[in-house]
Amino acid sequence: MKTLFELCKPMASVFDETKREDVLNISDLIEGNIDPKAFFEENYLTSGMKVLFDAAFKRFSKEGSTGVVKLTQAMGGGKTHNMLALGLIASNPEYRDKVLPNNNKYKNLGKVKVVAFTGCESDAPFGIWGSIAEQLGKKDMFSQYYSPLSAPGETAWIKLLEGEPLLILLDELPPYLENAKSKAIGNSDLCTVTSTALANLFSALGKGQLSNVCLVVSDLKATYESGSELIRSSFKNLENEVNRSALNIEPVGSTSDEVYHILRRRLFENMPEAGEINLVALGYQEAVSNAKKMSFTTVTPEHIYTGIKDSFPFHPSIRDLYARFKENPGFQQTRGLIRLMRQIVTGLYADNGKQAKNKYLINVFDFDLNDRSMLTTVSQIKPELQEFRIHSSKLSRTLMLILRISKML
Repeated sequence: MKTLFELCKPMASVFDETKREDVLNISDLIEGNIDPKAFFEENYLTSGMKVLFDAAFKRFSKEGSTGVVKLTQAMGGGKTHNMLALGLIASNPEYRDKVLPNNNKYKNLGKVKVVAFTGCESDAPFGIWGSIAEQLGKKDMFSQYYSPLSAPGETAWIKLLEGEPLLILLDELPPYLENAKSKAIGNSDLCTVTSTALANLFSALGKGQLSNVCLVVSDLKATYESGSELIRSSFKNLENEVNRSALNIEPVGSTSDEVYHILRRRLFENMPEAGEINLVALGYQEAVSNAKKMSFTTVTPEHIYTGIKDSFPFHPSIRDLYARFKENPGFQQTRGLIRLMRQIVTGLYADNGKQAKNKYLINVFDFDLNDRSMLTTVSQIKPELQEFRIHSSKLSRTLMLILRISKML
């Protein structure tokens, strides 16, 4: 059977440290800094993304009953990424044939207007409602709500948003709302006023006049669930308002093989023929069969064979590692795994693929803790792992790290 080096060629972007596709944000979309062609070439269409696209385009066609979609996954789990994908496909009809399943249902739908707000814009002078109105070219319609800042009511939102198909993206709201608590408005604060404005917006989206509008918001609780009780209580009422009318979508299936599809699409130019993958799986099946006869493992040969066919060029255990890592606040789920695997692949293919020429799969222990950037990445997952670096050889550090992962995470 052929080696990893012979079967898989990494994308050039894997080795480009200046390229950071995995940390694009909503402002990149609004400012037109994302190339749709490059974006979709390197991204896998997950089942959650398909559900999101379908829900949104039904709404744009006035066929959907749900005007609010909530993306529910912890930090780094694909929420912003899914928003970017929807925003690009909504505003660029020419890419729908290649990306959208069942595109025929929406072929007569033209360009959809996209407006967005990210919580990083903590200094937005006219609040979230002013930013939305300005992007729509209707800033003056909300002039009465700017000085002092006050919450638009349901009717005001309807008048602002009714008309053509419209997508509204609200991302990273918790840091914005937390900062807004420090800005006094009369006897209240900007956080309370903003929460009221958004609650009125969610309510307005349930009215027939706004059947053309789809709003996508990232989960407030998931982002700040480890924060203080003050933060959690501040967002509770707004989260309840979202839950009252929202369709919940998980961007990336946490128990599915989607993570392998995402990694393959992001890191490698193409995959070998099924026959070549089958030979690798058979090789591992035979090795596990021999190990099982000697009582070295409890894994069944059939299990490893099926797992490798699904996960190639990654070892099936990577998904188990991912499941353990994501319990740590320092690990940003799908985004963190992409970053970790990118560094591992870079190391394997360094020096003209010296290590990749002697391997058949990318495994969980294929990282070099002598490499400063890799050590930093692993330490960020769980800071306590840093202590294992002291007075240890490369091999012992790796073995001790794996033991720590399996027993403590």
